[in-house]
Amino acid sequence: PYLLRKRLATGGMAELFLADYVRRDDFRRTLAVKKVLPHLALAPEFTEMFIREARLAALLQHPNIVQIVDFGKIQNIYFMAMEYIHGKNLGEIMAKVKKGLAVDQAVYIATKICLGLQYSHYKKDEESGKPLGIVHRDISPQNILVSFQGEVKISDFGISKSSSDPSLTRTGIIKGKSSYLSPEQALAQSVDRQTTILALGIVFYEVLTWCTLYNFI
Repeated sequence: PYLLRKRLATGGMAELFLADYVRRDDFRRTLAVKKVLPHLALAPEFTEMFIREARLAALLQHPNIVQIVDFGKIQNIYFMAMEYIHGKNLGEIMAKVKKGLAVDQAVYIATKICLGLQYSHYKKDEESGKPLGIVHRDISPQNILVSFQGEVKISDFGISKSSSDPSLTRTGIIKGKSSYLSPEQALAQSVDRQTTILALGIVFYEVLTWCTLYNFI
């Protein structure tokens, strides 16, 4: 039912398309479709990560988190369909303006992301009532989307971890962008929500100052 219209981005694991969901009764809705790259479709490690992202993101229903609306496999390639945010990511916005944002704009963006993160950090399993312990380990300007209507949303839970999934909490593997890592994340140690809060603080600093807090050569 998905008509792919345009490739929006390509990453190391998946590619993102602007798409139309079209039914036989002519109902149509614009969505974003993310699918595993063809050459990785048979690699268990990548498909597992993709499935985890879909499963975690589907648990989170919040206005400041990109919503997952469908997930499946077509011709042995996994895909997920999500709401399409008509706008830019924060990294693109900063690259365009080439200066720090006004304080009220920066605070508005940071506040919305805090709301989404707080919701994900304290999300509980609906059956057991136990905290899921979801930690987004890749908070960065590229994963903060801002729509042209002023909506602010967190995207890409691909390397998030959950206490309910032990395979996502293994130490020894560094995940995330180097400029936004907490010390424990950089040392490939176990992380909790403080890691995400630190990453958001670094993003907030950069948005205000148009300066990179950490430079790596």
